[in-house]
Amino acid sequence: MPLLLLFLIGALWGFFFVLIKTGVTGGVSPMNYLFWFSLIAATVVLIIGRFRGTRPRFSRVHLIYYLKAAATRFTFANILLYTAQGKLSVGIMAVVMAFTPIFTYVISLIARLDRVVLMRIIGILLGVAGVLLIVLPKTSLPDPALIFWVLAGFGVPLMHGLGYVVLDESNRPAGSDSLGLAAGTLYTNAVLTLVLILIFGDFQWLLWPFSRGELAMMTHGILAGFNFYAMFELIRLAGPTYMSQSSSLAVGFGVLYGMVLLDERHSLFVWAAIVLILIGVALVNRRQTGDKRA
Repeated sequence: MPLLLLFLIGALWGFFFVLIKTGVTGGVSPMNYLFWFSLIAATVVLIIGRFRGTRPRFSRVHLIYYLKAAATRFTFANILLYTAQGKLSVGIMAVVMAFTPIFTYVISLIARLDRVVLMRIIGILLGVAGVLLIVLPKTSLPDPALIFWVLAGFGVPLMHGLGYVVLDESNRPAGSDSLGLAAGTLYTNAVLTLVLILIFGDFQWLLWPFSRGELAMMTHGILAGFNFYAMFELIRLAGPTYMSQSSSLAVGFGVLYGMVLLDERHSLFVWAAIVLILIGVALVNRRQTGDKRA
């Protein structure tokens, strides 16, 4: 079961990049995509939680946690993700998102929450080398102007890494259920995004008949709700370190889906970058496993 869940989560994450690409290039603005996605995914998680006898809690401590989680890992990070995904190929964005563990470790070092480990440092250097292979050679990307969006895209895993450090397990509200926290965070994210939409005056209703982009966005929200549940089940069965391997699988599935479904093709520089970044992420995660066992 853990292995099945691991591949399911990796496959869904890879597919989400395709759905995001289809949604934002199909007429749904990034902020509206995030609002409706959060609302749909939160409702799915809420329903699953109710079947399991859990629900979000709304004490002051929980509301502060939801606000921090939404701001650091969802609202601004995902607006940037959806905007960049509209410009970049699915494969490239999947590789960029694989950088999350590397940024998490770097931020942990800066905050003095972790220690310097040689294998992790080598992993970081390999990851940086992979990034350079994407942004430096003129023939790496189909259009040199995309370099800006590649670099901007790295802001997403950077914010996710910051979120993981800020929302360390020690900051989790006592006695909280993971499904309840997920639903509360997603609903809070929907509210924050709606405020931004109203400020900028760009609200889009979901009206029948739905466009191709809207269908992709709704599919993403529904599948993401079930994916949250699968993630929590995998962590319960095999632990967070085992679950973290799904990020590397997501890269592979994302590149594969982009090639098969969207006819994407990558240069040799990008393929070399993919290999270097995946090895770098594996080294960072491998040492984390070793540290926990010690």
